Formats: sequence, C-alpha cells, structure tokens
Amino acid sequence: MKKLIVLVSAMAAFSLLVPHAGFAQHKASPNNIVGLYLNADGTGANSTFNIGVPVLVYLVLINPTDVENDDAPYSTIDAFECTLNFYGPVLLLLDETLPPTATNDGDASDINNGFLEYIVGLDTPLDVTAGSATLISFQLMSTNPGVTEITLAPTSAPSIPDAMAYQSVSGNFRTMYPANGSFDLPLFCFNAYCGPSPAEEKCFGSVKALYR
Repeated sequence: MKKLIVLVSAMAAFSLLVPHAGFAQHKASPNNIVGLYLNADGTGANSTFNIGVPVLVYLVLINPTDVENDDAPYSTIDAFECTLNFYGPVLLLLDETLPPTATNDGDASDINNGFLEYIVGLDTPLDVTAGSATLISFQLMSTNPGVTEITLAPTSAPSIPDAMAYQSVSGNFRTMYPANGSFDLPLFCFNAYCGPSPAEEKCFGSVKALYR
C-alpha cells in the first residue's frame, strides 16, 4: 500500500510537469530561448500531421535579455545565427520569409542538403513584441507519411563557440538556447509528436524506477 501511495504521488508530480502533447508554451520559459512553433509569438503546437498541405512554421526567439545587466529585456534584435537540421523524408520549402532588410550569409541554398543555415544581419532592427521576436517564417510541406524531425544547432562559423547566438543594438552577442534544452532532440516534428524535454525525461525515469 505504501508503495502504491508513493507511485501515485510521483505520477501526479509528473503530470504537472508535462504540457499537453505536441504543444510548446513559453509563458514560464527561461530567457534567451529559441524554438519552432505554429504560432508567430512562440506558442502553440510544435508538431503537425498534415501531409500535402502547406504549413507555416515560425522560428521564434523568446524573452531576449541582457545576461550581463540583470536580465534587462532587449527591445530589438539586429542579428542572429542558427542552423536548422532535418532528419527523415525531405520537406518542400515553399517559402521563407526573413525580416525586412535581412541579409543571410549562411548556406540556406537547398533544403535537400538536410540543413538550412542562417547567419543573419539586419539593417533595420527587429522589434521584440510581448517578449518574443519572429526571426524567420517558413512555409513547409510534407509529401511523405514518414516522420521528419527538425533540430536547431550552431552555424558552421558561430560568433560564440558551440552556441547559437543573437545580437541586440548593444552590439554584444548573446547565447540563444534551444527551447527543449538540446541540440539533439527535435524541436519540431512532421507526422509525429516531438519527444519530452530533458526535464520530463528525468522525471519519467524516476517514476519508472519505482517499478524496479
């Protein structure tokens, strides 16, 4: 009986940690994170099961703050760097929209290469609105029922070693962290739900240990 009570308590704690399947919400997220979402403000689903239908996917920077100044929020962004990696059946890239006056020096020439690289500078800074900034919008389409996963990673020539980065008008690059905490786990999935975050996996591992 005692074991059952412990198990139920652990499952209850786990249920509080896990968001609704397939959804990524940033209301309680840390600062300086970047993810892929179906909504331009960095909320909503991070998975889709649409096949043969164009899907708008947004690359969003959430809560950009100055880590050297008590996490003071930035109001604008004038540069960013990251790479999208694709695993699984190739998606069609129907459209790609960067902010006005943006110039990309990365290699985003062909999604069939399995990646899109962005080393972007903006002549006119991009506004941060309600804690988020849409860096790029993609119109993607899956034509295959197989699972395609998208991860984020540093570029081939990162301004901060082994990190994604962005810059505000202050002129200092800041690290951009993947919203799920990992360069290896998918941030967006076609034809599957993206897996749990590392924190959720750790909690679930603790629950499974109760059965041993």
